[in-house]
Amino acid sequence: MSERKAEKDKVVYALSSPSRCHNCDRRLDIGEIVKLREENDDKEAYCRTCSQLDKLEMLPAGNAVITRLARKYSSVSFAIVKWSEIWKCYERQGTLVEPAAIDKAESESGIKLAKREHCK
Repeated sequence: MSERKAEKDKVVYALSSPSRCHNCDRRLDIGEIVKLREENDDKEAYCRTCSQLDKLEMLPAGNAVITRLARKYSSVSFAIVKWSEIWKCYERQGTLVEPAAIDKAESESGIKLAKREHCK
């Protein structure tokens, strides 16, 4: 098994309630992607720009072939999860990967995504 497969997936969160970036104090709306850092029993939310994730593109959940290939070709990937009030657990929303990896995955699989999402 490769080293990458043995690594635990890195996770970012889609907000379920409005918040503010801990670094730049920008207002964050519901659904925006943030990276959480735990400091002294506090969870601090950082926007995509402050977390240096703004160059990555969201690949929505639903197409296992494209997701698998895009994660394979991307040097960095993050699972996007969102808290479900109904189920009281995190639900996977998609993956953040490099745009070039999505392009390569689309061309290799022959599947064209209906819409590409560059997240907020």
